[in-house]
Amino acid sequence: MINWKQYSERWYAGYAFQGAVVLGIIPILLPLVIAKAGGAAQAGVVVALFYVGQLLAPVIGAFTDRSGLHKTVFLSGFVMLAIGLTLFPTASNLPFWLLLSMLQGAGSAASNTVSAMFIVEWRPKGEWDQRVGWLQTFYGTGQAVGLGLAALLQMKPELGLIFAALLMIPGFILGRMDLPKTADRNVPEAPELDRRRHMTTRGALPQTHHYERFNGQHLLQLAKKAKTPYGRFIISWFMIQFGTWIIYNLYPLFMKSAYSIAAGPSSTYYAIAAFLGIFAYAPSGVIGKKIGDGKVVMIGTVMTLISQLGLALLAYIDTGMNTWLAPVMFIIQPIAWSPLIVAGTAFAAQLSDMEEGPAVGIFNATTAIAAVLSAFAAGFLAEAFGYGTLPAIGTVLVLAGGAVLLPIVGGREE
Repeated sequence: MINWKQYSERWYAGYAFQGAVVLGIIPILLPLVIAKAGGAAQAGVVVALFYVGQLLAPVIGAFTDRSGLHKTVFLSGFVMLAIGLTLFPTASNLPFWLLLSMLQGAGSAASNTVSAMFIVEWRPKGEWDQRVGWLQTFYGTGQAVGLGLAALLQMKPELGLIFAALLMIPGFILGRMDLPKTADRNVPEAPELDRRRHMTTRGALPQTHHYERFNGQHLLQLAKKAKTPYGRFIISWFMIQFGTWIIYNLYPLFMKSAYSIAAGPSSTYYAIAAFLGIFAYAPSGVIGKKIGDGKVVMIGTVMTLISQLGLALLAYIDTGMNTWLAPVMFIIQPIAWSPLIVAGTAFAAQLSDMEEGPAVGIFNATTAIAAVLSAFAAGFLAEAFGYGTLPAIGTVLVLAGGAVLLPIVGGREE
């Protein structure tokens, strides 16, 4: 068994505090605060701007490369999150909420981007995969802890955001420990990572996005490849991701409105699912090598479809046990994320005739775009037609995505 101490450093613990806040506390408390003062539509827009802030990651990465201010940019993420979280409960108008939400997303993007740089540009190549794997494990564990904290903080979400801001203090202190020295930096020409071995937590972009090296020209190439197996896979992936994120973006509001499950229990269910999902990452990669990554993606898609369909039916049919059945149906979905993202990343690289970095970059950008657009859509649809429509629409989209994916699964798999 790999010694985790050998491939981790003290600043990983500080980064775990961000995982708790960015993936655990914010997704639960932010919509609750907005829903109190506004409505579903406003909540959706605010959540969307949080992801837009995360999409600044490529710009932040380019600036860090040019300036060499890796430590400053990494630690600024904690500061931006602290400021955005502290001021958010004091705001009372949508423009200010949007600005602060985007600031929080940008803070997450800053630390997220540079965290992988500290490994790829400072550590021996033979240690990259193990170190990135442990970095993501710390971050993912933080998510599970953060969701558990959100279950306790949801009674007073405004105070909960202040508490989350305070968590950035120990995060900052731990996050600056053992950071590599600038003089020791060694930028590799074409870094490559074994993406099968990495646990990509649910977020707009993965930690390693900076090394995918894709740009607008690659997106133009995608338009020309829309009819190829890779192009059709990206289309199917967008539909599947849109269908899943439409639930996640307003999750506590959705569970409360559709099934009368308060934010406390629903956060606990999400924490359980996130914890279980951690153990599904490694098997997903192993199974993908044995039966083919496309088939593993299809397994994840079917799991997601079962979850969405179950949630949709329970939103309109009162069985008398909905408060128990709905969480069971939901828990399937975060677990399904593991086979989807692990095998999906590998499958994208296999299907494309472009370099692996840009191919995976487009794949990850598709996830990010789906997250942003579905947040806008979720808010407006919930306000206009009710939260029960969200899993119904999600079911249709995941089913359509699966239908596009099915003929591709027998494609070029190794």
